[in-house]
Amino acid sequence: MKTNNPGEIPDCRIILVGAMGVGKSTVGKLLSEILAWKYIDNDFEISKMASMSMRQLAQLDVPTLHTLESKYLKDILILPAPLIAGAAASIADNLDLVNSLENEFTVYLHAPLENLLKSAGTTGVGRQGLIENPSEVIRERFERRDPRYRRIASVIIDISVGPVIASSLIVEKLKA
Repeated sequence: MKTNNPGEIPDCRIILVGAMGVGKSTVGKLLSEILAWKYIDNDFEISKMASMSMRQLAQLDVPTLHTLESKYLKDILILPAPLIAGAAASIADNLDLVNSLENEFTVYLHAPLENLLKSAGTTGVGRQGLIENPSEVIRERFERRDPRYRRIASVIIDISVGPVIASSLIVEKLKA
């Protein structure tokens, strides 16, 4: 993904991955402003694709939601660059999608498990599986997904630096 001009940002697809609630949408919108690239929001696009409201999406069973999330990402990966897109946390469970992200500029927005346990919440799209035993579900997902995100990441950003600094760090990595 290098360019011939140091400091120039190559056209690419930036795919933001990480646990739900980690800030993919916030960072994606900031990057969109900084780079003047299109930002594609996961939940919004799935809502349009499925002709459902956010409330209806939040009421889907987990397997159906994960199927929609996988279809969304497959659609994103054929769009021309440049663009920025958030990917649902569940894509880490689809090894074909995980492998396809190895060829993208994939940013893992990482938060320590302790932070995720405090901030996930139990309402909204993607949180259907957290109603019963949320701590246990979050822990299991983190332990399963974290190594997959790390394997495909072009860059890992500790989101505890905040979304503004995280966005700046991503832009610097793009220029490198």
